[in-house]
Amino acid sequence: MRDELRILLRTLRKSAKISVALAAKRAFVDERTWRSWETLKGAKYDRQPSEKALWSFFQRSGIEIPPEFTARPNGKPLGRVLSITSYKGGVGKSPITINVAAQLAAQHLKVAVVTDDGVFRGMCHDGRGPATGTQVSKIDFYDELDLVTSPADLKKMKKEIREHVTHLPIEEQQMGRFIYGHVFKAIERKALATERLSDLITRYDYVFLDINVKTELIRRHADLVAIVLDSNCYYSIQSAEAFLAAQRAIKCRKATPAFFGLITNCDVGGVSRELQEFVGDLPGLSDETRDDLQQAKREIYLRRERLSQLIHKLDLPMLTTEMTASHKIAIELYNEGRNFLDGYCYFHSLIDIAPHSPAASEIRRLTSELINYRV
Repeated sequence: MRDELRILLRTLRKSAKISVALAAKRAFVDERTWRSWETLKGAKYDRQPSEKALWSFFQRSGIEIPPEFTARPNGKPLGRVLSITSYKGGVGKSPITINVAAQLAAQHLKVAVVTDDGVFRGMCHDGRGPATGTQVSKIDFYDELDLVTSPADLKKMKKEIREHVTHLPIEEQQMGRFIYGHVFKAIERKALATERLSDLITRYDYVFLDINVKTELIRRHADLVAIVLDSNCYYSIQSAEAFLAAQRAIKCRKATPAFFGLITNCDVGGVSRELQEFVGDLPGLSDETRDDLQQAKREIYLRRERLSQLIHKLDLPMLTTEMTASHKIAIELYNEGRNFLDGYCYFHSLIDIAPHSPAASEIRRLTSELINYRV
């Protein structure tokens, strides 16, 4: 490490009033190792801090990582590919993806998102995008339709058109074109595409695949996949099983990605308990009503407990970071007093609208785990 970086590291530590002992603890190294990082070159010990150790220190100290520490020594991007995904819609895969990507962009890393999300496409069609000056505006977005596909995929789409449109009687072809209009559009845009996903990977530190349709891209390119599991939705568990089976069935020379489960909506008992306590304090509440409320509370809890058991029976390890409903609260607060079209959307992130919220803290923990402890 260059002497100017050693001096900068020491200056940042002292300005934050952090002792060497505490700094070493936050970086998960011993004190002697930390001192060697701050010792100018030419001393007996000339050690290099790892990316994970530096990330851990800055994150746990609440200090934004200076760009001097994130720049690649050889200028070459990291080229890592992550996917936060699910077959099931509505579980939060896109918002979580954008939030993690924005957190990395805030750390001066080059980040791209490749998506097949319908909301993204609709907003782009209307000319809407990230607000200027936000962390999301630092992310480069790519529609999967604008990337070169494999000859086999293109052949598959053309076959679908032949079977369901061109082979129909003439009087039925107009309806077929309407139903399969998205396939016609995909073929047209793919014909104009000039860039491959592999090209993007060589230019960015992190590429996120916000994909739940073209899932073969995930298997062929991702290094890590986090499958979203809603702890209050049985169908998200079924979806995860189906997704894993489909991914493992794809024949590919590339090494299998690291698969993890990301549990969301972890608020067992919280909101319902507070509401029931409030209702229970009302004067004149009959014993029968109280018993009904307690029974309903018990049944909800037992249902969540059964779902938790099913989640942990899945054939994949779980990330230690679990998401709560704090995201919903932060978004509801942001949306208050705003028109529908001005509310929280695909191009928003918590680091921009609520950087000090518990939800933003969850995103920081998740980002740290994905990047440093799993990849």
